[in-house]
Amino acid sequence: MILVSLVGEQPIPNLLPLWQFSEFTRTQFAATDVTREHAERLRRAIAQDAALKHVELLPTLAIDPYDLQKTRLALAQAMGRHLERGETVCLNLTAGTKLMSLAALQAAYGTGITLLYVATETGQFIFLRSDGAEFERRPIEVSISVEQYLRAYGFEVSQDRHFRPPREGDALEKEVENRLKESGLFDDVQRNVLIRRVNEQGEVKNELDVAATRNGHLAVCSCKAVKELDRSSLYELSSVVRREYAGIYCGKVLATTAEVTDGLRERARLWGIELVDAPQLWNIAYYMERATR
Repeated sequence: MILVSLVGEQPIPNLLPLWQFSEFTRTQFAATDVTREHAERLRRAIAQDAALKHVELLPTLAIDPYDLQKTRLALAQAMGRHLERGETVCLNLTAGTKLMSLAALQAAYGTGITLLYVATETGQFIFLRSDGAEFERRPIEVSISVEQYLRAYGFEVSQDRHFRPPREGDALEKEVENRLKESGLFDDVQRNVLIRRVNEQGEVKNELDVAATRNGHLAVCSCKAVKELDRSSLYELSSVVRREYAGIYCGKVLATTAEVTDGLRERARLWGIELVDAPQLWNIAYYMERATR
């Protein structure tokens, strides 16, 4: 079966169906001039993903994000060619502009193909017939590694904890790692993850103290074994995993041995960071799990 997917800025809705449904053996991305690089990043991630080695990558389809007629025609022609060859086609409407989704609906109408919407907010795949009538919902149930998630966003991933001197925060990082693994809540837990990505602005290179995945989402925990915590620690975490780098499916947690002021706690809340101080470290798995929702 071929999965044709509109491409936006977030790669996860394009990958979730491929990770969950092995019947998708071929995929084709429909991208604009702006999102073509995102499509190429997706193609590289799929090619490097052992779990997707069965997926054949078809040439990327060029579409216009704001020209309904041209996009409808391009999608209709592409799907028509697949159907003429006797292929079964599913069209993923999730990403892209609203006009792209409308054009895709119009192109699919009456063809008999299946439409798909990935509702990450409710954790569901919603399947519709080509006339827009819903006929099935399935829960999103995927198990991916930290590396799989980060590769989807164009990061090179490695670990080198054995090649640097010990640090003051190592014991805290290890405690967090152990508690996450012992909880059984996560698909993958990794410590001291080095990430690197090169883009138009230059090189992005950082280390994630602890990272964990759960059902296609990522949570990153920064560990600060200090007596006093200031705003710079929050800013550092926000910078490392900000939306344009790690996507909207990445949660942020800061674990610290320091006493935390009410002002700092409020600042963390405003920046979307779960702040876990010493009395709550025993329950770190709960906060990391909450960050993956």
